[in-house]
Amino acid sequence: SLDDQNKLRAGLNTTPRAKSFSTAMSRTSMFRTMEIQMPSAMAWTFVYMLLSYLVVELVITRQLIRKQADYPIVGRHSHLIPRIILNLYFAGSAVKILDLGYRKFKDHVFRLIRNDGNMVVLPPSSIDELSSLPPSVASPHGALEHDLLGPYTGLNTILDSRLHHSIVQRKLTPRLETLTPYLENELTAAVEDYFPDCDEWTTIQPFRLFGKLAARVSARALVGPSMCRDRGWLDVSINYTESLFKTIVIMRLFPAWSHPFISLLLPSYRYGRNYIKSAKRILAPRFHHALVENSSNSTNDWNAEGHFNVLTWLADTAKGRDRDPEALAFVEVLLALASAHTTLLRMVNVLYDLIANPGYLDGLQKEKEGAGFQGWSHASYHRLQQLDSVLRESQRMSPPTILGLKRLFKLPYTFSDGLHVTEGTYVCLPIFAIENDPDNAPNPERFDGLRSYRLRQKDRESGDHQFSTPGKTVLSFGYGKTACPGRHFASLMLKMTFVKLLTQYEFKFLPNAARPRNVVVHEFLFPLPWTKVLMRRRKRGLCPF
Repeated sequence: SLDDQNKLRAGLNTTPRAKSFSTAMSRTSMFRTMEIQMPSAMAWTFVYMLLSYLVVELVITRQLIRKQADYPIVGRHSHLIPRIILNLYFAGSAVKILDLGYRKFKDHVFRLIRNDGNMVVLPPSSIDELSSLPPSVASPHGALEHDLLGPYTGLNTILDSRLHHSIVQRKLTPRLETLTPYLENELTAAVEDYFPDCDEWTTIQPFRLFGKLAARVSARALVGPSMCRDRGWLDVSINYTESLFKTIVIMRLFPAWSHPFISLLLPSYRYGRNYIKSAKRILAPRFHHALVENSSNSTNDWNAEGHFNVLTWLADTAKGRDRDPEALAFVEVLLALASAHTTLLRMVNVLYDLIANPGYLDGLQKEKEGAGFQGWSHASYHRLQQLDSVLRESQRMSPPTILGLKRLFKLPYTFSDGLHVTEGTYVCLPIFAIENDPDNAPNPERFDGLRSYRLRQKDRESGDHQFSTPGKTVLSFGYGKTACPGRHFASLMLKMTFVKLLTQYEFKFLPNAARPRNVVVHEFLFPLPWTKVLMRRRKRGLCPF
């Protein structure tokens, strides 16, 4: 009957197996509920932690605002924006922010807020006084180490020794005339080794190709003929710089407390440390040998070709604790960073500027021919005034950095105009905005390759208006006694390179392509490394060296 069937089913459902199945289903349902609830709980926990962190950041930001309340803030549109957001805004819009601040407060101080605190931007009227302050009061190397994250990039070494600065200023620059034919020979060999056979239009990547060229030629001056073609050293020269700036750009997006953790996640950080180890492994034995030779005076002629390089001069100059082979090897890394990186950025941008403005090419060719009327020599490069003007104009429009004259104050100081700066204050000048001020460069948005050439013709006696000559409105190389000591070497390398390239090759953009844009991140400017142009060998190009 129906009642019996229902009883039978009820009995089956009370068996141990049925009970076990029922329990399992109940537990499965409970676990599924927990799985749904756990992500939800974790998400709310993350949201709570993020909001708490932003509140803390906002409190710190308010403290920074009150700390130097006399200076107006630029780049902050609301009182509810924490410094981490302001820092990200600066990283992506630094040119716009600094230009706005300069136009609004041209003759006054203003400030920006970054992750690392207030950045005080001084007016052009402070240039003379700021540049004359001793490092014990306002440290340029302290500011550089601060910006380049010295503890994570190894550049805190610049605070321990001035050897890299003095060796360029006292040894390299005075000997450029003697070094010139060696550099010309190395440049010729590098072009033959790296440039493609291109009787027809051939695609190249200027950033990659010129990177090899800059590293090779600068290596001839830095490490000498026996090492300048060493693959290991050239690998360090090219790739350490790239790893360094990747690390800096990424880490500066995050607050300082996170840097120990962020650095461990970055391949570029690990690569950079490995490149430094490689440089020490390659160069330390050579420095050891050079130091032994120097101590025993066993070398008869320190001016012979094999010894006419920075490596030998470092071994000859280093005193006390600087006479350490590994420390000297790292000095070479710093010099390679400065020389190869600076010349590479300029090579790429000058090429783009000349392709975009081909009307200057005939004049540059004629000038080159006239410069060697008494035979080609070091003096011939000084006669290339139009090329010098092109280099300067290119740097005005695409400098390696849009900030300059950076100082970290070690002591409180009051400027002559009454401006008081407290200890620990970071200051700088908006050099890109200054150089592109219409009062300093009429029609600044237009590339005028002969702008400085015309000024130089009017003022022949002063020696101003040259690529390697800083001025109050031309600040990419710094100003005063702390101006970049390698600017004369950079000028020689660039002129040498473009005499060779413009004589032997033609260049043009890809079809329907305009001049490639640079990218500015934080205050640093970079060409895009994958950009391509076309190159063809001239049929009757005869280089003077």
